Amino acid sequence: MACHLLKLRVTSMAALFSRQSSLASLCSPNKLLVLKASRKWSPRASIRCMSTVDSSASASSSLTPLERLRQRQMRDAVKLQKLNPPMPEPRVMKETVPGLVRFNDLGLSDEVMEAVKELGLMEPTEVQAIGIPTVLAGENVVMASHTGSGKTLAYLLPIVQALRRDEAASGKFTRARRPRAVVLCPTRELAEQVFRVAKSLCHHARFRAAMVGGGSRMKTQEDSLNKAIDLIVATPGRLLMHIEQGNMAYGDLKYVVLDEADTMFDKGFGVEVRKFLNPLRNRSRQPEGEPFQTVLVTATITKAVQSLLDEEFPGIKHIYTSTLHKKVTNARHDFLRLVGTENKLESLIQILEPELAKGKRVMVFCNTLGSCRAVDHFLSERGTTSVNYHGAIPADERVENLEKFKNADEDSLPALVCTDLAARGLDLVCDHVINFDFPLNPIDYLHRTGRTARMGRKGMVTSLVTKRDQTLAIQLEEAMRKGESLEGLTNSREKLANIKKKEIEEKRKAKAQKLGVSLKYSNTQGSKTKSSLRGTRGSARVSNEGASSSSSSRSGSSSRPGSSSRPGSSSRSGSSLSSNSRTRNNSRSKSATTMSRR
Repeated sequence: MACHLLKLRVTSMAALFSRQSSLASLCSPNKLLVLKASRKWSPRASIRCMSTVDSSASASSSLTPLERLRQRQMRDAVKLQKLNPPMPEPRVMKETVPGLVRFNDLGLSDEVMEAVKELGLMEPTEVQAIGIPTVLAGENVVMASHTGSGKTLAYLLPIVQALRRDEAASGKFTRARRPRAVVLCPTRELAEQVFRVAKSLCHHARFRAAMVGGGSRMKTQEDSLNKAIDLIVATPGRLLMHIEQGNMAYGDLKYVVLDEADTMFDKGFGVEVRKFLNPLRNRSRQPEGEPFQTVLVTATITKAVQSLLDEEFPGIKHIYTSTLHKKVTNARHDFLRLVGTENKLESLIQILEPELAKGKRVMVFCNTLGSCRAVDHFLSERGTTSVNYHGAIPADERVENLEKFKNADEDSLPALVCTDLAARGLDLVCDHVINFDFPLNPIDYLHRTGRTARMGRKGMVTSLVTKRDQTLAIQLEEAMRKGESLEGLTNSREKLANIKKKEIEEKRKAKAQKLGVSLKYSNTQGSKTKSSLRGTRGSARVSNEGASSSSSSRSGSSSRPGSSSRPGSSSRSGSSLSSNSRTRNNSRSKSATTMSRR
């Protein structure tokens, strides 16, 4: 009996110990250390520990998406700190070329250097250090570098110096309606931006510039072209209108720049650009024709665009910087993954309102016009100030909204809710880019994120990631972590959309072919039935009434299969038909109608 009781006690003690061990594994390490040190381990303590674990689990599940993101960032930072102890960061010049290349080393003249000093520039960026000597050498070149790297000055500075050099060498000056340099931009906003940079160089380099674009009166621009203008910044469509009206001639044109060249040839501007370049190409092919220099500028260049540019401009030189198609180094990239039940608009507010309260300028990108309007409406209902920027807004209103975003006080900063129209060519100060709708491809992601952290400034990018965006988001995160190029990544959503589009087109073609065969068959049968009906009616009229050929032709032409005859015609020809022939003709007419419908 005593042995049996001892055995039961040992069994209960083992069960209790195993229960305590399982509960202890659920507790945090700190609580385990405290309980073991005090030697007060008991089932009650285990229950208290379990309640702590349950409460922490429920608390983590009730966290907002932004709080979950911050927790994950803190955990990653702790892991990174354990793996790599903090080291003093070396002081590196922002966006400069290794070796500290200066503007004085690039071959710029004294007057151009005065303009550079007036702008407050000290060291050139990578694209400027490589591009300026190449353009000065007179080579046709494609300059590709990430947004905000100083590409505008990389081509304007050498072209301005070349204009001054040509004047000194030939002794000829600019004539009216005959510019010597043209910069083509895809949008009016980008043209205005380039024109402002050119005007800032005019005071020291002593050249004249004008802008030709949409949104302004033709007469005002014509008056500007009637003066001696050295450089014109224009959009392709408006410039071609002035050329057709005789307001501009190609005679002295020697330098052509295509800004955002990938957009120029990929978004429907190719026809206008080729129409502008063809007279220059024809001139250069002539025995004594003067050649012209072409400079193409872009922030992204895919393989398709590269092959297209090589085809359009054979032998052109390519200059790619080390930062091309890579993430902006001075920006922090966060991917906020949303659970199916979480609201994107509420998550947007949680991110947006604290940033605006800190006086930061925020851009919110949407994929569609409807999404852009929905976000703007939601923000206005929540009392958050915002301005819109998309293609449905008139150009003047877009410029006005952009000025509100740029020049607003820190106390009343609006959020700029926009589509990808604002992702290219706009030089503005933006502290935070929020992708409300995740971009459809890596190129759009690069252009959107290029609105922040420009010219060495710091910035932040937050992307709201839904379930269908996971594939591309994971690829982007992995590529940025490894420092790889983002251009070659593929998006499953875009790939599936293309496959579905192709399937729809194939089904449509198959249906059209089948429909064409059936229509041809029905037309053939209809014509046969029509001729047989005419013959039957003619013979009936001849046998019953002996009508003349004129009346038979009139009645035959007026009665068509599948259509009801007019009262007048029926009174003229219906009396000549017997009841049997009329019934037979009606049945044949119905069969012809059914066949034609099929």
